[in-house]
Amino acid sequence: MLKLYHYWSSVCSQKARLCLTEKNIPYESHHVDLFSFDNYKDWYTKLNPKAVVPTVDHDGRIITESNVILEYLEDAFPQVKLRPDDLYERAQMRLWIYNSEEAAHWNINVCSHSRHAARLAKRNYTREELLTWADSCSNPMVGRRLRKRVEQGVSMEETEDAFAQLEFLLDMMEAKLRGNPWLAGANYSLADIAMAPMINRLEVLSRPEMIGPEKRPAIADWWARVSARPAFKVAFSFANPDARSEEHTSELQSRLHL
Repeated sequence: MLKLYHYWSSVCSQKARLCLTEKNIPYESHHVDLFSFDNYKDWYTKLNPKAVVPTVDHDGRIITESNVILEYLEDAFPQVKLRPDDLYERAQMRLWIYNSEEAAHWNINVCSHSRHAARLAKRNYTREELLTWADSCSNPMVGRRLRKRVEQGVSMEETEDAFAQLEFLLDMMEAKLRGNPWLAGANYSLADIAMAPMINRLEVLSRPEMIGPEKRPAIADWWARVSARPAFKVAFSFANPDARSEEHTSELQSRLHL
C-alpha cells in the first residue's frame, strides 16, 4: 500500500491528501510532527533530504515535493482523471500548480508566522533548544529559516510584502475564474487541488475578506464548490493526532502551576 508521510495542517500535505482522496487511492498514514521536529530526524531525512512534508513511498519508490506528487499520482493512478486532455488547459493546470508554490506557499508561510510561533510556544521549548534544532537540520534553507524566525521573528514589512503578493495572485485567480468554472478550464483538475489548501489557509488568517464575495466573488463561488466536494471534506478533516498529548501536557502543567 502507498504510504504518505505528512503533517495534519501542512498546506502541501493537504494537497497530497486531497489528490489521494479524489482518486480513491488507499494509503497508509504516517504523521510527521513538525513541531516535534520529526522532519529533521535521520529516519525522515533518509526519505526526504529536504526535511519537508509530504513524502510518498509507493512500493519502495520515494516521491517528494507536493506538486511532483500530484503529477505522479495522476500518472500512476489514471482511473480518475484530474489532468485535462486539451494541451492549453493542461498548460493552465501546470501554471496554477506552479503558482501554488512559487506565489502562494512562501507568502502564506510568512503570514502564518504567529500561528506557528503559538504552536511552538505550546511545546515549551527554550530559545536555546529551538536554535539547537535549527542548527541540526540537514537542509540549511529550512534550518536557517527557523533560526532567523527564533532570533528576529517576522517583521511587519515582511508580512505586508507577503500580503501584497497574495493580493496580486488572487487578482489573477479572480480574473481566471470569471471566465472559467475551474482554474484550468471546464473541469476540476490538479490546479484546483493545488490551490485549495492555500485558499483554506487564507480563510483563517487575519484578512479573510481577501477571498470574500464582496471583494472577489468568483473566488468565493469557486471556493464554495471546492469545499463542498466530498473528497475535500475527507482530506481536510484529518485531525491533529498529537492534539491529545498537547492537551494532556497543558493540563498537567496547569495542575503543577508551571
